[in-house]
Amino acid sequence: MSCSTVLAATLLAGCGGGGGSGSDDETPTQVNTETTVSQGKVNGTNEPGMIAFRGIPYAQPPVGNLRFAPPQPAGAWEGTLQADEFGNNCPQTGSAFNGFADSLDEDCLFLNVYKPKSGNNLPVMVWIHGGAFITGSGGESYEPFRLVSEDVVVVTMNYRLGILGFLPAAGLPEGNGQFGLLDQQLALEWVQENIGAFGGNPDNVTIFGESAGGHSVLSQLVSAGASTGSEGLFHKAIVQSGAYQPTQIPQAVGETVIGAPVVAALGCESAPDVAACLRDEGITTEEILTAQGDMWFNPTWGQGMLPHSIQAALTQQGDATFPQGVPVMTGNNLNEGRLFLALDEIPFLLMDPPSPNPVDTRDEYDTELTALLGTDPRGLDVAQIGNDYLNTSNSPLNSPVVTDPADPDRFTLALASIQTSWRFACNQIDQVESLSAQGVNTYGYWFTDQDAPSLFGPLTAGLSFDLGAAHALEIQYVLNSEETMRERGATDAQIDLSEQMIQYWVQFARNGNPSLDDGTATWTAYGNGSELMELEPSTLGNAALVNASMAEDAHNCAYWDNPPLLPR
Repeated sequence: MSCSTVLAATLLAGCGGGGGSGSDDETPTQVNTETTVSQGKVNGTNEPGMIAFRGIPYAQPPVGNLRFAPPQPAGAWEGTLQADEFGNNCPQTGSAFNGFADSLDEDCLFLNVYKPKSGNNLPVMVWIHGGAFITGSGGESYEPFRLVSEDVVVVTMNYRLGILGFLPAAGLPEGNGQFGLLDQQLALEWVQENIGAFGGNPDNVTIFGESAGGHSVLSQLVSAGASTGSEGLFHKAIVQSGAYQPTQIPQAVGETVIGAPVVAALGCESAPDVAACLRDEGITTEEILTAQGDMWFNPTWGQGMLPHSIQAALTQQGDATFPQGVPVMTGNNLNEGRLFLALDEIPFLLMDPPSPNPVDTRDEYDTELTALLGTDPRGLDVAQIGNDYLNTSNSPLNSPVVTDPADPDRFTLALASIQTSWRFACNQIDQVESLSAQGVNTYGYWFTDQDAPSLFGPLTAGLSFDLGAAHALEIQYVLNSEETMRERGATDAQIDLSEQMIQYWVQFARNGNPSLDDGTATWTAYGNGSELMELEPSTLGNAALVNASMAEDAHNCAYWDNPPLLPR
């Protein structure tokens, strides 16, 4: 069955793990697939163009007394670990992100290493997956062959999600609200200690991630700047669509608004020892996921590895700092918000017969917009913003989204545009400017391929609107095989873009500058002209450099710099 017919291959996904194009005439007996790490011997699998080691435990199972606690390094094993299968995904409910399959095993802290068949002292790229901190894994969704073929060692990881990874609650050990980030940090420590055994250079590690993974990259950077654990564990950082909610959640607010209700739902609000109560084996993983419901999570700040928020570090508020010696590459997609509207329609498209359920009335639009913008602490005038994005004849927006008042998709497209600009794009441009102002070597991109291959297979035809360059669609250009991309409908021009993006990412991992050695694309740092690299098939190379003002105008960032507010 092909990727395009499997819903499990919807978001951040490809078919199988570690696949890819390429040929390999070597037999398994000619290639050494065994190496030794700090915990013991490990044996991988010989695959076209690379050796893959899947399901290596980097931490002790976070169960029993280690549930709701900082992770501890994995212990030694006897004999040789056969690293030929991915480890368990961390607990999560079924969704379009994971093929609607629940994961219930809390023993889930595994990583995967993909290496070339020869070479030493190679750059290392560590991928941190996205999924709103409630879903996803470092497993079969990603096919890193094309990165590995550029003489790079690639590592992917699992980390705790949802309540188990990010519950801020009084009575839990320090670091609560951040345990998933601490998992990532421990995986990076494992890389420092062991990556040399796979031909990697522990002094040249790049962390990269998308969405919650990009937010994680920023969180790790903040931690490194504050010298609270991540310092020295990586040397470059790539942030893909991770600029959202840079203020994060203060610990005290998280304990009250998130932690207290969850603790009560699990029957531990009156327990003399909340941690012991939550760790009781009588509270099952299923009950924890039920208590989690449809909550989304972000790390909290104010203790542990995050004494400050991302925003405070980026703008150097108080004693917050940002690591000067870590180059950063960061970007966003033109139509980020359309993915989230599509996810709302997916369950209805699975009906027999399919029944699209777009946002097609003003009441639905107002309800969705209120829920979306209600988390903004500035007190936005949601009604005025809603009107501004629909009033095409007298709109204060630099780039009105819907020009036809009769367009049946006007409410959906307006909502998607608001989410793109307010949550992602304008924050990202602000972050590029803030980093550059601090002297951080920073490179910005703008992914604008509005015909990007869909991750939804035949369901795309049932959507009431085009996905465009939606959230997550750029991942496949770097972390899926050409075969998977073509199966999804990629054109020759899109494969060319994909190959160039891989070169950018690899060049950045090698030396902190994504410019190509052959001179066909010189990617200037943002501080040298406020330029972004536009990633779009029709324009490759130096011609793709555009002034950031183009992105700012397209996303109405001047409007969001001074949005309508409710009277105080």
